[in-house]
Amino acid sequence: MEEKQGVKIGMPIIGGLIAAILGGIVWAAIAAMTEYEVGLIAILIGALTGYAVVLFSNKQIATVHKIIAVLFALVGILLGKYLTVVYFTSELFGDVSVMELVFDSEMISAFAETFQDYFSQPIDLLFIVLAIVSAWQIPGRMARTSLASDASSSDHAPRA
Repeated sequence: MEEKQGVKIGMPIIGGLIAAILGGIVWAAIAAMTEYEVGLIAILIGALTGYAVVLFSNKQIATVHKIIAVLFALVGILLGKYLTVVYFTSELFGDVSVMELVFDSEMISAFAETFQDYFSQPIDLLFIVLAIVSAWQIPGRMARTSLASDASSSDHAPRA
């Protein structure tokens, strides 16, 4: 989490992690309320992680920041899927709470064994790709916007 070639990555990693956790929880909460997984949430997770990385890097964006945003978007999607499975499993068995299952080693193993099933539909893959694109593009666009606004404000500076 140190600086790499003058680029700060520690805080953007923290921002990406926070965004991934929040995005995963929102994904599962919406799935629990609607009893349906809304794939568009994946795109929002990508956008959220991209924005968080930009915010936590003070708009000093490098390629490594885009990679961080993409990785945490994938983490958020994975967490959302896992929490959704945990919720519906707890509903199925009724006598087990969500919090008991979240950290249950059998639940984690079962999810890992059936991991491919949760991401096997073409629509799932489409939303994952769109989330990756969002997470990659937002930091670049926000950095360019920041640079453009900095340049335009310096163009209008009074001259002595």
